[in-house]
Amino acid sequence: MRFSSLARGLLLLVVVATAPLPCAGKGEEGESHLKLDLSPLLEVGTVFALTPDALEKQFSSEGFSENPFINWKLGRSYATFPMQPYSNVSVELSVLQGSVPLSHAVVDYLEGRPTMIHMTSKFSNAAALARLRAGLGERLGCSALPAEKLRVGSKWEKEVTSEVWMSDKGVARLKAAANGAFFGLSIGPPHTAPEALTAPADSGDAGQGRPDFFVRLDPLISVPGLWSLTPEAFENAMKTPGPGFKESPFYKWTSAAKDGALLTRHVFSNTNTDLLLFDEAVNAEEANIEFRRGKVGKVTLTLLTRGNSGEVTAEQFDAVFKATGRALGAMLKVQPTRTVPAGRNLIKEQGYLWTSPHTLALMEFNEDAPKGHLEFLRVKFMPASGRAELLNLAGIGDNATTRSRSSLTSNVKRDLASGDVCLTGVPMIDQGQKGYCVSASCARIFNYMGVKCDQDEIAELVKNDAQRGTRPSDMYAALRKIDQRYNMRVKVVKLPRGYGLEGMRETDVERAWKGDLAKLLQENINAGVPLLWAVQLPASAGGVSAKGVVQDRQSGGGHMRLLIGFNPKTGDVLFTDSWGAGHELKRMTVGAAEAMTQAVFTMQPTL
Repeated sequence: MRFSSLARGLLLLVVVATAPLPCAGKGEEGESHLKLDLSPLLEVGTVFALTPDALEKQFSSEGFSENPFINWKLGRSYATFPMQPYSNVSVELSVLQGSVPLSHAVVDYLEGRPTMIHMTSKFSNAAALARLRAGLGERLGCSALPAEKLRVGSKWEKEVTSEVWMSDKGVARLKAAANGAFFGLSIGPPHTAPEALTAPADSGDAGQGRPDFFVRLDPLISVPGLWSLTPEAFENAMKTPGPGFKESPFYKWTSAAKDGALLTRHVFSNTNTDLLLFDEAVNAEEANIEFRRGKVGKVTLTLLTRGNSGEVTAEQFDAVFKATGRALGAMLKVQPTRTVPAGRNLIKEQGYLWTSPHTLALMEFNEDAPKGHLEFLRVKFMPASGRAELLNLAGIGDNATTRSRSSLTSNVKRDLASGDVCLTGVPMIDQGQKGYCVSASCARIFNYMGVKCDQDEIAELVKNDAQRGTRPSDMYAALRKIDQRYNMRVKVVKLPRGYGLEGMRETDVERAWKGDLAKLLQENINAGVPLLWAVQLPASAGGVSAKGVVQDRQSGGGHMRLLIGFNPKTGDVLFTDSWGAGHELKRMTVGAAEAMTQAVFTMQPTL
């Protein structure tokens, strides 16, 4: 039997309360059990013309002081249809005249008009899903494109497949479990990109507390196509999971120029993302993607580190190590060669190199990792044209030597209009959610000076605790162990009066007490040398960038940042934090900087 559009659009509303509640609202005695059929939201010909007031009128009920069905969020940015809008009101949601149960529905609005419809169900079954598919095909006048596994999504969507309907009436994307037990449906107006149809983060996820997500990295790193990936294409592939997120929980840009992206498990402190690799045999910790001239030029996959994974047994290391080796061999269709660095690498490491006509892959790990003393296990990908660079990074090529002191002055940039004197070429390394401010800051300086390393290698050297960071005294002791080995000299140039660091001579402490921050900046920045700056952050802190105020990621406690410039006109100091995009260049007055200073170090070539 076929129903007319009018019949399909009828609202089915049944109040099954024991007695009418003329003003049944939040907090009043008695309970109301309602049924609501949301089939009008499937009518693509009319639903995108519903204003907020029209939506309220479409789904309303007499006898209630407030609409018992709709909760508005962010003003009237989107409307939600919850199952328990009030403590004494429950709603049974469905579509197609009650034949397909729902657990949640959302209507997104922009400038007073719907832009997307979302529906989810945790109470579905195969028969209900078949009815929904048929209903979508009828309303959109087309068949669905073949289903495929999702590349990104909420954790509950991990075993979900996706299929899409596209016609001149609208676009729909249905994400459903194979057995039909749950689904998420998003509908947009004609010409909507299917990848833009993502369900809200709070719909369909039965978990509580930290929102969980996943990213399948295999399609992303598929070679040789990887080397044609642009920042725009990457961004489109990593769409945010609905209106609950202004920023992606999967990744963040490491610079405002979008020339680097960091996918990590905890983009925010209250989110968790599984980074799935090699047919889900490995859950990576991070994936760092570097773009060069508008396309991917290098990818670093961090598989295991002490800072993120804690103590890893020899058996756990072996499992990830072997799964990675098998996957790289299958991907590149070549056998690896073993690599043993001959250069002055920061710590002893080993690795394997795969060389294919289009791609190089280098797997590296610290020497004692197979014995259960893990520091890191990672894989670096580069196009075949980057062989010399990759070998140098691995310490098995013609390693570049530490830059000479005189060559650093070429990095000093003077802006006559603003008065800024600032260093260029200081690379950004994002410490993520780890307490690696010291390790990341030191790695940035080492790379700036021509010594190739990363923050995990520095963390091993300074014995950095990923949760607590490193005290200035610990840092000073660690840097003294390596300064001669790498033709670098570490010196404490400023300390608060009455404060010293373990291992310093009394005369050096007294000299550091007399250190003047403004003079130290002028002397070192003019010479092309950044300063390591240990500070005590206030409970609420912020630096000001060229685009305005940028909130510090850390509130209160000890922290390490780099001083990279000064302005003699304004008296500002210029600094950078190892927190990624938006933290490349910040500033504050020299007085405010003096007040939070715990120690200032120089680390520069002896040549």
